[in-house]
Amino acid sequence: MRKIKDLGEFGLLRELGLFGQKLPEGWIGPGDDCAIAPKSGGNLAITTDLLIEDIHFRLSTTGPRDLGWKAAAVNLSDLASMGARPLALTVGAALPKNLPFEWAEEFYKGLRECADRFDCVLAGGDTSSAEKICLSVTALGDMEGRSPLLRSGARENDDLWLSGEPGESAAGLLLLEKGLSGGKALEKCLRRHLCPEPRVELGLLLAERRLANSAIDVSDGVLADAGHISERSGLKVLVEAGKIPMSRELCACAAKSGADPFELALGGGEDYELLFTAPPKNREAILEIGKGLGLGVALVGKVEKGSGVSLLGEDGREMEPKRSGWSHF
Repeated sequence: MRKIKDLGEFGLLRELGLFGQKLPEGWIGPGDDCAIAPKSGGNLAITTDLLIEDIHFRLSTTGPRDLGWKAAAVNLSDLASMGARPLALTVGAALPKNLPFEWAEEFYKGLRECADRFDCVLAGGDTSSAEKICLSVTALGDMEGRSPLLRSGARENDDLWLSGEPGESAAGLLLLEKGLSGGKALEKCLRRHLCPEPRVELGLLLAERRLANSAIDVSDGVLADAGHISERSGLKVLVEAGKIPMSRELCACAAKSGADPFELALGGGEDYELLFTAPPKNREAILEIGKGLGLGVALVGKVEKGSGVSLLGEDGREMEPKRSGWSHF
């Protein structure tokens, strides 16, 4: 008997027949960060994410207000990768009956703070009881006439770009799990894990100015998410190890926790940065956007004929990563 853990997330969806299904004209279904539904005057982007107690968070290390922010932010990050402007959130919350009311109150404060930061309406949802906290947030975004940035849009000879500094969130999680604290570097990594900043403005500009061919938000890890672009586009993605940005804060936190910063940057996940491909002719414009947003954007690889993801060392030889990313099962 086959088990879900043997199939993995995408294998499960494939076996259930969700990939390649016939959809009404104008719809884009499973396989991207959002589904796309046609509406009058444009398209609607729709995404849903789950947060389950003791799988995605622990009450011992994550406060309710931070969890509320994160529950909204991870969905807004999906909208960002498609180039959609956030419109609304709906929230399903199954909570233990004996959970203090103050916990729920703080959780919804965090939700509203993130929604307000991105001019997004908290439009409704549902509640129920459960043995552990189970959260399901759905986000709606407006493409406003822009073409969505799909994982399948990469083209041969595209550059591979990465926003921000990956690995800090994974380092923050290690600090929480090990009960370590102290110093500005550690505090930055903790905040990157607990309160990620979705790159909505970057996604909007990339789509509006038609600078990128494909995009994905980095939730599973840089290498794993590069693999999703590769699979959907039918091309090989080369990631150059020496070009992956690694912050001083990441290195300090990794040293404190006994981890390899390089492995955290490539496979830690939950960065909620944007990984995207673009024609080489757009390099200057992309760097200018990053400068205008006060956000680092790094050219970290390229796309070529073939399949899969290759990690290249500074000598151009292929490397074998110790950690490839998050697995849902």
